[in-house]
Amino acid sequence: METMKRREASHGSAGCGADTEKVPGPELKQLELGSVGSFVRNHRKKIFLIFLCLCTLLAVQPSSRWFGAELREDRTSKLQAELKGKTAEQILQWAAETVPGLVQFSSFGPSGMVILDLLDRLGLLEETRIVTIDTLHLFPESYEHLQNVTRRYPKMKLQTFYPKDFMEGEGHRFDEMHGMTLWKDDFQKYSYLTKVEPTLRALQQLAPGGWITGRRRSQGELRSHLPVVENDAGRLKINPLAYWTWEDVWQYLHTHEVPYNVLHDRGYSSVGDVMNTRPTKPGEGERAGRFELSQETECGMHTHLARIAKKRAESASKRAELDDAPHLPCDTCVEVNKQNFEEVVLKTKQDMLLEFYSPMCGHCTHFAPTYATIAHELSISGDALPARMDLYHNQVPQSAKDAGFEIHAFPTLILVRPMQKKLKLVTYHRWRRDVKTVLDWVKEELTKPLT
Repeated sequence: METMKRREASHGSAGCGADTEKVPGPELKQLELGSVGSFVRNHRKKIFLIFLCLCTLLAVQPSSRWFGAELREDRTSKLQAELKGKTAEQILQWAAETVPGLVQFSSFGPSGMVILDLLDRLGLLEETRIVTIDTLHLFPESYEHLQNVTRRYPKMKLQTFYPKDFMEGEGHRFDEMHGMTLWKDDFQKYSYLTKVEPTLRALQQLAPGGWITGRRRSQGELRSHLPVVENDAGRLKINPLAYWTWEDVWQYLHTHEVPYNVLHDRGYSSVGDVMNTRPTKPGEGERAGRFELSQETECGMHTHLARIAKKRAESASKRAELDDAPHLPCDTCVEVNKQNFEEVVLKTKQDMLLEFYSPMCGHCTHFAPTYATIAHELSISGDALPARMDLYHNQVPQSAKDAGFEIHAFPTLILVRPMQKKLKLVTYHRWRRDVKTVLDWVKEELTKPLT
């Protein structure tokens, strides 16, 4: 009886994280099925507390099952429906509570400053990592603005990424290595080195479940149909200001006295690098003063091939390999080259989606995560075999040209459909290149008769 009283007293003091009592071996062996009820009654307090602890732990864990490789387009569509009509504050609160490893990518423009201030007001700034890309060619006013932002938001955890192998203030060294006019002579390469590669590196190192952007529909062009959430190669891209206007942004900044880049007062509606940013003129779009040498959505085929030919000639003279190109991963893609083109493509017995790309093309590197997701979805559905051909390391074989393959830009997507005596080739010409649009196009084309 004394032993039982001591045990009941210890049960009454048990709590979450307390040491559980070990049942002696002989007693456990003697425990029969018929005594389970009595065991539960004698230990009900401890069992209840353990169950309560487990429920609490599960409740506070991030809902990560929707992210990574398991984040499918259908789940993204459901999230879009769930977040429809939500305010920017509600979207940010949802993201902070739901998305593991949340990151905000910001250049601290007007929209980015709104998000930063909202995160601070919601008490979420300290737990949200903030990332900025320093191209080494920003305006002096932009660096001054960043200092003001850092002072205004001391809780901000800022991580700055620079072009690979360069550090703060090394713009002159970058120009000495790559040329003072790289931004003009080869804008795609310049964009890759200063923006795309640092962003990809940041995403790889930080491995967030999702990242916040300040993009808005009102910015026009490719952003005019921007959703609140997007599937970005297995992670969420969250656009809480998707439905805000330019006027909404500036009303918020003035109302809450949020700091902004003084260049906006000098006619710069959008601020980028010193060399290729200008004030906008009356009647022009918000981003009209940016990237004047890169208005296309694809790399020009002929100019890019000329650059590749020049690179090949340089490598041949040095007896070196073309080994400086970045690797664009696509685990489910069939890799096509000049040697296997006839066997893999021309003799295919199943429908195939074939991408022609160059890893040195800025648009190709930007599209790479999207195509990797498209390939993954196709490999699951079995609708078409996902494949790609790297035209930086390979040349288009004559057999491909004879079969009717025409490549005018990087990247080019061609749906290859085997017929009785030849192939039916359908080139993707739609301006939108998101996962859903491309997959819908594939399914639409596959329903058409082979003629």
